Amino acid sequence: MRIFYGWTLFFIAVAAIMVGGLFFAVLLCAASFMAGKEYIAIARAKGIKPSARIVLGMIIAFFVIAALPSVPGLNLPWTFSLEHFPILLTVGMCIAFFRLLFRNEKPPATIADIATTILGFIYVGWMPSHLVLLRNLNPSGMEITTNPLQQPGLAYVWCSLFIVWATDVFAYYAGKKFGKHLLFPQISPKKTIEGAIGGLIAAIFFATLVVYLSDYYLFPSHPFHYQLWQAPLMAIIVSLACQLGDLCESLLKRDAGVKDSGSIIPGHGGFLDRGDSLIFGGAISYYWICLIVLGLL
Repeated sequence: MRIFYGWTLFFIAVAAIMVGGLFFAVLLCAASFMAGKEYIAIARAKGIKPSARIVLGMIIAFFVIAALPSVPGLNLPWTFSLEHFPILLTVGMCIAFFRLLFRNEKPPATIADIATTILGFIYVGWMPSHLVLLRNLNPSGMEITTNPLQQPGLAYVWCSLFIVWATDVFAYYAGKKFGKHLLFPQISPKKTIEGAIGGLIAAIFFATLVVYLSDYYLFPSHPFHYQLWQAPLMAIIVSLACQLGDLCESLLKRDAGVKDSGSIIPGHGGFLDRGDSLIFGGAISYYWICLIVLGLL
């Protein structure tokens, strides 16, 4: 059953990535929405009461802003979402404070309630919505195409996801085979230093392979500008972010005294369990590609 659900999710994810556009944004928003509900449950297990409406509403809002440039007929630049994210973040923080200030409960809202509300929509909304920005990334100077399989954003997302997947999969198997030294036993008693190194090495290999194939064979726009030397550096940064992101989610669960973020995916836990590495990895990949590969920001 675990294998069946795992492969089903994999093929759905691959199809959404390949199609891109609104389909990808809506599917990722739905997954983040479910992860947001799991995050709220974790906070409540700790005795904290974040505003579920604000957390979930802001998750949807971030994905709406991220997806607008891909809506046919609007003709919005790829920079639109990034330019409007600070406005949305400011509005969300104000709403969180003001709504919880007047919460009609006894005792009234606490610092922890406000803090976890804001953390919730940043952690499970703002951060993962960067994957939509990455998929829609089509900077000036590159040929604009309506063929989703030729869009440069597809190459960027593939590179990011292969780093994430390689890190997770090979860290698990390397740790199982060679693991002797615990990485962070206070937070995650099973992760090992050997596993982390194995995941990092695999990430470097697959990132280099994806960048090479993208520039030389798969994408006529040469999305990485033949800068193959940057692939290992990106892999190191993103892979480390993925592994730290995994530990961060483990920290939340351990503090709340829960084993899994949810049980909606049989044999795999919750959406937050499956996407913890991607939350940080996707956002950092976006800024790496914009700043280092493309020099846009």
